[in-house]
Amino acid sequence: MGEHQEYPHGTILAGRYELLQPIGQGGMSTVYLARDLHFPHVERRCAIKALVSHNAHPRTRALQRAAFEREAALLATLRHPAIPQVFDFFTIDDVSYLVLEYVEGENLEHYVARLPGLPSEAQLIDWALQLLDVLSYLHNQKPEPIIFRDLKPSNIMRRPDGSLCLIDFGIARIFQPQHRGTMIGTEGYAPPEQYRGIVDPRADLYALGATLYHLATRIDPRDEPPFSLVYRPPRQINPNLSEQFEAVILRALAYRPEERFPSAAAMADAIRACRTPAVTPSAPIKASHSQDMQPSVCEEEQPDTRVLWTVATGDEVRGSARIAQDTVFIGSYDRCLYAIALESGHVLWRYRAGRGIVSRPVISHDTVIVGAEDGNVYALDCQTGALRWRYLTPLPIRSSPALAADTGVVIIGGDDGMCYALDALTGTLLWRRHTRGPIRASPLLAQSRVLAASEDRTVYAWSLTSGEECWRCQLDAPILASPTLAADLVLVATLGGKLWAIVLETGAVHWQITLGPPIVATPLVWGETVIVGVSDGTLWAGHIGDGTFLWQAKLGSQITGAPNADDVLGYVGTVDGRFVAFTADGSIRWTYEVNAPIVSRPAIAPHAVIFGAFDGRVYALRR
Repeated sequence: MGEHQEYPHGTILAGRYELLQPIGQGGMSTVYLARDLHFPHVERRCAIKALVSHNAHPRTRALQRAAFEREAALLATLRHPAIPQVFDFFTIDDVSYLVLEYVEGENLEHYVARLPGLPSEAQLIDWALQLLDVLSYLHNQKPEPIIFRDLKPSNIMRRPDGSLCLIDFGIARIFQPQHRGTMIGTEGYAPPEQYRGIVDPRADLYALGATLYHLATRIDPRDEPPFSLVYRPPRQINPNLSEQFEAVILRALAYRPEERFPSAAAMADAIRACRTPAVTPSAPIKASHSQDMQPSVCEEEQPDTRVLWTVATGDEVRGSARIAQDTVFIGSYDRCLYAIALESGHVLWRYRAGRGIVSRPVISHDTVIVGAEDGNVYALDCQTGALRWRYLTPLPIRSSPALAADTGVVIIGGDDGMCYALDALTGTLLWRRHTRGPIRASPLLAQSRVLAASEDRTVYAWSLTSGEECWRCQLDAPILASPTLAADLVLVATLGGKLWAIVLETGAVHWQITLGPPIVATPLVWGETVIVGVSDGTLWAGHIGDGTFLWQAKLGSQITGAPNADDVLGYVGTVDGRFVAFTADGSIRWTYEVNAPIVSRPAIAPHAVIFGAFDGRVYALRR
């Protein structure tokens, strides 16, 4: 059985296609620039997409081949200027090849990244209308619409003449009403219902809204809390956008499909209405950047007597705080880890990393350890902020570290799919284990085991000392929420909207329950109750033993941050800016409005509860 490997320059396939160089690689294919030798007097270039096997299991190989052949068959039936034309399809030694029109240019993600500023609104309107034209063509195919399902800037090529072309139809599907399938797409661009395997043409409109947001602001939706873009309107970042164009983007990003545009044609009409004599093509505008603000204590701005202090950072605070030695340690997207005096709110020190910090720190003796989006794990002196060691990984770290205090081992996951075990004293790598997706959930340590949840839909259990695998349990959907321990059960929530209880010793599923919308927030164990924040703004409570429903409360538009609790009250923030204190039976005791998304887990001190918000502030409220 022939397994595809990268070919050298000059390789000739099927006696006709000379491979010139690789130009792209995806999860199941490599794309080559090639020359068609049947045209000896002209250089006719084409793109050849080769199926990659990677020693896959036979069933996986069969599924990959079926998807590859489906893409070939689908493209062969389509004729549109923004869709690459298919020239040929053949198989050699059990490796399949798809010969496509070669699209010159670069994808929009790269194009916009290298601009000196942001694209003008006129340019964004032109791009949007081109994309809506091809989406309308796909959605109006007979007998059923075709849903692209993975619209994003990197899948849109810009030709030298400025025209756009969709690439990578590998997961496009013919729409089947009421059909529930596998969730495939890209986090940040995929709408909420796609995580549950349900799509219709409005899913592509959501992805287009996220794409336009990215192009208009240079903020990558993959780096944002799920479904939160609407709570930071694009004009806050790019004030040169008109209110009318911003309204189109926000409507496309509506959480509920019925609140979006009913069709690509309707969205195109709304965008054409944004064209006024004042909106003309112009040079790119300068991108705005957050100022590197000095943190400051601000007591006067909040007249509410519940506020003890607030500290301003230079950008959004997405991560959660850790309290130790009367000090609050918390990261900000301004790239800094802050040490703040718990009683006064005075900033003791801050350490600047290479990129934003969303990881929750952990404390080992007199050292604070945290991950950053620059790929480093940093260990700093708690008193001074001096660097003691750092460990570099290939990709961003958004997972929070876990510490085995008795052995001095710190565990952390990375976007590279690796789970790392490091010596907390020196930063020496003890072992690492690979998964098939990013690890953004925080590891859980229990009974000398490391429990790690990956976006490959799997919970892994490894030996803390050796890294040897104890068991793995595959769930229904990608996992962003961290596992939580409840006696001998591990509770895990998924983007598929399910809550799972897994037996710690064996990895067997004890019970599962479907809550509906995607779940990003880590479950809270409070006595015999498990409490989960759901992305539709509902706080749900059930019995740990069997998942029996106890109560639920609608708190806001979305909950993506984990709740926390003391002996009396639970606390949780919402994406629409409410901080809520609730009782064990779901009654709301008090609320506090910050008018900015709250996605962090509250930290509880003897007299205060601490959290960060997207307004760049750290809040200390009286309990």
